[in-house]
Amino acid sequence: MTEPYTVLHGGFHKTASTFLQKSLQRNKGKLAKSGVHYVPHRHMRKQYTVPCQQNAYQAIGIRRRTVVEDAQLRQIASDFFEPVTSDPPQRLVLSDENLAGHCGNCVKTGQLYRYRDPFVASFARNIPYPVREVYLAVRSYADFFAGAYVEYFRSLQEDSSHVTTSRMMCTRVFNHMPGWNGAISVIIKRFPDARIFVWQFEDFIKHKDMAPMLLQKLVGDSVDVQTFKAPQGDSQRESASGRAMEQLELMALVDGLPDMVAARQKVQNRFPRNKENGRFDPWHPWERAHLDRLYIKDIARLRTNSAVTLLDPSVMKR
Repeated sequence: MTEPYTVLHGGFHKTASTFLQKSLQRNKGKLAKSGVHYVPHRHMRKQYTVPCQQNAYQAIGIRRRTVVEDAQLRQIASDFFEPVTSDPPQRLVLSDENLAGHCGNCVKTGQLYRYRDPFVASFARNIPYPVREVYLAVRSYADFFAGAYVEYFRSLQEDSSHVTTSRMMCTRVFNHMPGWNGAISVIIKRFPDARIFVWQFEDFIKHKDMAPMLLQKLVGDSVDVQTFKAPQGDSQRESASGRAMEQLELMALVDGLPDMVAARQKVQNRFPRNKENGRFDPWHPWERAHLDRLYIKDIARLRTNSAVTLLDPSVMKR
């Protein structure tokens, strides 16, 4: 069997993954003509990532409603990759920011992907081809968890068991202290034959030419991303304002989740993110300052990791 050159974009969350995914999806046909097969991330998540994580929960002894045994997962993986196996492309591009876990779990535990090792292990073990390159993006801890909290609140349902308040999240983050180096070390361990590329979300926002350069690295040299059609619609959903989050959190605690869920979109529309309503920032100034210092130190440490290539505009232009 001819093996495709397999590339994985694994997120992490709140780092503009949606923009990259929508760009790849919009140009899926163009990529296919050049021998590049892109698996849409929603399809990847539903049909492969979620079963892998259900299997991982089983392996570490956590009871879940859905159980996926090892043999069942092997069959799921075989069925998922069968279209690729039967007609292998030159290059296979996979993408799912849920690779290491769920955004909401980061909020609930205050950790960067509590079950990242078993999740990534199950994901990596069942891909039928060696992964040659893995792409990841990181973000300042304070902004990552603030963005994660907004997504968590947007995902709450009427029957959710409880509400994690923003203060609870902040306390738990400081109880555990996050570290991107630890999360990336899991990727290195579980994809030992892959080159690991990492970039900072802050660079992505500051330097607009990073987006096409990253896309070019993902798809390879057989197609020119400068000919790509731009993603349709707004590829970066506007984050909820600070005032909207304040109202929604109060409503969830006082009126209950059913009332909050029913009014959620209306409240966000009433208080859009602007100068008056501000951005959502759950941190005390000293907390944010401490997390920002930690992020700077961790990026410096990441630069010394020989297993990682830290991408920035100057490096990518060479």
